[in-house]
Amino acid sequence: MSDQNLESKFTQRWEALYKDALFEVNVDKMPHRIELAKHAIFDRMEDLTCTRMTESFQPGEMAALRNAHRALRVLEQLYLTNVPGKLVA
Repeated sequence: MSDQNLESKFTQRWEALYKDALFEVNVDKMPHRIELAKHAIFDRMEDLTCTRMTESFQPGEMAALRNAHRALRVLEQLYLTNVPGKLVA
């Protein structure tokens, strides 16, 4: 598998998990969807900031990751602030 295909796979992973969280209609599944998406976003951010192969990353991807993380924080505030024992960071 080429480096470009591998990078595309990682990009698609966080985007797919992010979209799953955005479009989840079951409130009981929402916390898990948000957590999965946040972890995938953080993993991808780490890939972008810790590698020397920056030429293989898509322009604007870091901004997209930040925006996605902000949107997930809003979802957390909407859905999880009334869940006992759950703190939103």
